[in-house]
Amino acid sequence: MSNFNDQHWNTPKRQKLIPRLGKFFGAAANVLLCVMVIVTCIDVIGRYFFAAPLLGAHEMITLSMGVMIYLGMPLVTASREHLVVDLASGVLGPKGRRLQQIIVNAVAALTFILFSYLLLFHGIGLAEDFMTTEDFEIEQAPIAFLMAAMCFLTILVFLNHLFRDLAGAGTGHSNRTRSQTEDTQE
Repeated sequence: MSNFNDQHWNTPKRQKLIPRLGKFFGAAANVLLCVMVIVTCIDVIGRYFFAAPLLGAHEMITLSMGVMIYLGMPLVTASREHLVVDLASGVLGPKGRRLQQIIVNAVAALTFILFSYLLLFHGIGLAEDFMTTEDFEIEQAPIAFLMAAMCFLTILVFLNHLFRDLAGAGTGHSNRTRSQTEDTQE
C-alpha cells in the first residue's frame, strides 16, 4: 500500500503542479500589487492636480489588497518566511526547537481552520444576500470563497510542515533564524 501511495504522489505531473501553483499565485499577487500602485497614483494625481479623484479607487485598492494578502499566505507559509517572534530559541536545544515548531505549526493549522470556516460561512451569507460592492457592483461572495480557499491551502502547508517536523525531515524556521542571527553578530 505504501508503494502505491509513493508512486501515486510522486509522479512528475504532481511534482510540477505545486511550483506552478506557487508561481501562479505569486504572479497574481504581483499583478494585484501593480494594480494597487497604478490606481493609487492615478487617484492621487487626479485628486490633487485636477480635483477629480478616480471613481472606485478605494474599492479597487481594498479588494486588491485583500485578495493579494490571501494569495500570498500559502506562499509565505510554504517558504517559512512569515513574521516570527522567537523568544525561546536561545534557551531551547535542538529537540526543544523542534517541539516548539511542531506546536506552532499545529496551533497555526487549527487557527487557519477557524479562519477558513468563518470565511466560508461569511461567503455563504454574502451569496444568500447577493451582496455587491458599492461602485462596481462586484459580487463579494466569490472573493470570500477565494479567501477561504487560500486559508485552506495554508492549512495544508502548515500540516505538511507539521508532519515533516514530526518525522524529523523539516527545516524549522527557528534553526534558520538562529544561524542567520549568528552570521550577523560576527
